[in-house]
Amino acid sequence: MSDRNDETVQTYEQAAARYAERTVRADDEPDDLVPLVAAHAPPGVEVLEVGSGPGHDAARLEALGFRVRRSDATRAFVEMQRAAGHQIEVLDVRTDNLGGPYDVVFAHAVLLHIDRVELPGVLSRLRDAVRPGGLLAMSLKEGDGEEWSSHKVGLPRHFTYWREGPLRAALEGAGWEPVVLERVSWPDGHGPWLLTLSRRV
Repeated sequence: MSDRNDETVQTYEQAAARYAERTVRADDEPDDLVPLVAAHAPPGVEVLEVGSGPGHDAARLEALGFRVRRSDATRAFVEMQRAAGHQIEVLDVRTDNLGGPYDVVFAHAVLLHIDRVELPGVLSRLRDAVRPGGLLAMSLKEGDGEEWSSHKVGLPRHFTYWREGPLRAALEGAGWEPVVLERVSWPDGHGPWLLTLSRRV
């Protein structure tokens, strides 16, 4: 397992409150996965959210009628959500038993911290955790290579960037069929992001 991912988790352990203060999710953001899920899955189905963080997206999914299993590899986020009355588990998507089967896996701006060579294995593990025909909703930053960045929280986080072609190949190689794979940017130039919704084949 990558030490870089572990170091990124340690950054979140130290900066969870700062991240929560500086991250607010709204319904009109171009990289929003919630409406993408709502357009392809009926209310009431079970969603595994990996990297739940402060819980903004989980709350929005639940408000639409989805049953969300909240999880995060960062204990500070887990403790934050439990203190707010939510049920959430510590879960490392690379190594832990994911349970299931679920109807949807939701991973907004989470798997971009996974090393390039590790992502295909993670995608395969997620495929095994969903029902036949189940969905994976995921967003990654578009670009080439990888980097450490202290943007937003003032401590280093590791990011792996992807292009559409290699990402599609990784998804298909792990047993997913991309239904939606699109590039989006924010009006202020933030991004671009790759949004994907894939179906288990």
